Amino acid sequence: MKWKVIGAGVTTAALAVGGVLVANSAGAAQNTATATSYRTQLIEMRTSGSKGYFYTSNQAEYLSSQKLGFKFTGQVPGYVANTAIRGTVPVYRLRVKSGGSYLLSISTAERNKLAASGQWVYEGVVGRIPVAAAADRVKVYRVSKNA
Repeated sequence: MKWKVIGAGVTTAALAVGGVLVANSAGAAQNTATATSYRTQLIEMRTSGSKGYFYTSNQAEYLSSQKLGFKFTGQVPGYVANTAIRGTVPVYRLRVKSGGSYLLSISTAERNKLAASGQWVYEGVVGRIPVAAAADRVKVYRVSKNA
C-alpha cells in the first residue's frame, strides 16, 4: 500500500482523512499557565459501521452522533480553540457524500475545491489551531491510502 502526504499543519490535535488517523500528540496540553476556557477537547469517534473517523469539539454533536451509531474511540487526540485567537486558523470538516468518511483541513482552498466538486459536503469549523511551531506542539501530516 502506498501512502501519499497530502497536507501538513502545526497543531495539538490530530487530523484524519478517509478513516486513517495520522499523527497523534496524545492530547499534548499547552504548558503555559494561561486560562484554558478558550480551548476544548477534540473528540475522536468511529462512524457507523466503522467506515471512518469523525471528529467534533461540540458536546451536543458528540451526543447526537452516538444516537447515529458513532462510537467514542476513547481518544482525545488534542485540543482546539473554540474562538478566534490571533495566530490560529480554522479547522474545516467535510463529509464525503458516498460514505462515512470525514476530512479535516486547514486549507480554505481545499475546502472550497472539495465542496464545489459535489462529492463532499462542508460541515463547518470544528475549532481553531495555531499555525506556528512551539515546544508543546507537533506537526501533523494528513495522508491518504487512496492516492
